[in-house]
Amino acid sequence: MFEVSERNSKESAKDYVMRILIDNIINVKLEPGEKLLDQELCEVLKVSRTPFREAELTLAQRRLIDIRPKIGTYVSYIDAALVEEVRHLRSVLEAELAVMACAVLEKEQIDRLWENLAVWQMYIQKKQEDKIFLLDKQFHGMLYKMCGRIYWHELVENIAPHFDRTTILSFRCRSMEHILQDHEDLIRAIEKKDRLKAEKTARRHMERYTENIDTILQEFPEYFR
Repeated sequence: MFEVSERNSKESAKDYVMRILIDNIINVKLEPGEKLLDQELCEVLKVSRTPFREAELTLAQRRLIDIRPKIGTYVSYIDAALVEEVRHLRSVLEAELAVMACAVLEKEQIDRLWENLAVWQMYIQKKQEDKIFLLDKQFHGMLYKMCGRIYWHELVENIAPHFDRTTILSFRCRSMEHILQDHEDLIRAIEKKDRLKAEKTARRHMERYTENIDTILQEFPEYFR
């Protein structure tokens, strides 16, 4: 079911529409191939047609929706090749980040990573995939920011929705425990300043997609291009 949150006080109408649509696409509340009912969504979001259309054009450029002239606008199907490109890029960047973290992270920052992991464990027990997904995003985001690689993070987040959709689907058909274990192993390597271990763990973590993709394709074949 389509989910709507409140508009932030400084958020433009276009940015608000984009945020809500992306959140629903990532969490498969808007399913691949589903037609967007523009007028109905404008009413739900309480925005005019102009910012909604502007948001659609931007999302089409980012290949998250398909605009078919005189036919309609549809949520894009998942492109497995594109997802693999995003995974590969993240693997390269986050392996480098892991090495960097061994040199620059202080105890207080490492403690924040452990706190994230503790909350993860609670939500895994409750099987709340939306909370787990946000904590996973937060964990990786903290590493980028703690290492002073803000632009890297912005670059990754711009293309992340393609990969994020498969992450959500993997939560629905694969155990989450191995992801949690990867995070724990990475923190321990950073604590010990073991650069080789940290790099290997980061790369292994990003290779989980290649382990999961066959199961995801089998469970959700209708979502893929």
